[in-house]
Amino acid sequence: MNDNTTTPIDDNRPSRARVPLALVGIAIACGLAGSSCTFVDESEWVLVERLGQVVRVLDQPVDRGLNWKLPWPIETVRPFDARTRIYDPPGGEMVTSDKKNITVDAYLCWRIATPDTADDNDSDWSSRPLYRFFTVLGNTETAQVRLSEHVLPALRTKLGETEFDQLVDVDDSQSGPEKTEAGRLVAIPQAVRDELSQLVHDRYGITLIDVRIKRLNFPQQNQVAVYERMKTERKKIAEQYRSDGLAENTKIKSQADLQYSQILANARREAELIRADADAESLSILNQAHRRDVEFYRFTRTLESYRRILNDRTTLVLSGSSELLKLLTRGVPVAPSASSPPPVATPATSASSQKDDR
Repeated sequence: MNDNTTTPIDDNRPSRARVPLALVGIAIACGLAGSSCTFVDESEWVLVERLGQVVRVLDQPVDRGLNWKLPWPIETVRPFDARTRIYDPPGGEMVTSDKKNITVDAYLCWRIATPDTADDNDSDWSSRPLYRFFTVLGNTETAQVRLSEHVLPALRTKLGETEFDQLVDVDDSQSGPEKTEAGRLVAIPQAVRDELSQLVHDRYGITLIDVRIKRLNFPQQNQVAVYERMKTERKKIAEQYRSDGLAENTKIKSQADLQYSQILANARREAELIRADADAESLSILNQAHRRDVEFYRFTRTLESYRRILNDRTTLVLSGSSELLKLLTRGVPVAPSASSPPPVATPATSASSQKDDR
């Protein structure tokens, strides 16, 4: 092995060392370029801070879209939601003017106030609602707490000047409130909003859009007594309905019984008339049949008498002139010829026939 062998020198080593440095430089440049622009959405407003001091407020329609600033960390941005928010603070117990405790649950609608016109003097940030909101409150949670601290005491004061009957004033328990004008539950929150809207706008840069009472209830310790009273009233109404129903039921039954009696009496009368006409018609037909052959009728009547009287244990004692004995001794009488006229019924014969008919 030769110790005098020399190692060749790479002429491209400096150029290879510059490649990572170039990549790092490009990355830094891209980062600076990306941090030098900010995008303002339609639903938000933006504060631009330079080393902790506010230098711009992007709250105008012309500020929507892409905006340029100095790269981070020289200038930073703080976005704020410009949409309307609904806040539902916890309900609280309040006292009316007639010393009745009630639990009031209200909600309010608010948003960061919109500037009227663009401010040409960019150094006067105190005139911008967004700047006041940021410097006094800082974030949305703090703003909602401050609003509840203003709204709830104002509601408590207004309700303390109002009697409970004015809040739920109805003429009838079966009907709702009149719709011709707003009730006290609507007028009181509107008065609170009108009273506080200018205050929160000037102090916090907030627009108080609406205040409403969504629930009015009694405290837990009073609910049992109220429910019992409601049950008593409902039972009274139910008893009234029940008594009216029983009276109507009795009336309908009486009318139905009267109609039933009338219909039944008319049917029975018609049935008796039809039965009488039928009996008369039957007797007329029977008499006509008997008049055609009186002796045959007597013969059939005698046989019917035998069937009713005689049996295995019957013993008869008859006179010689008895019609029953004549049939047994003389036999069946000879029927008259067809050419001979039918015998004329004598008064005695007619009387005997009527007696046999009976």
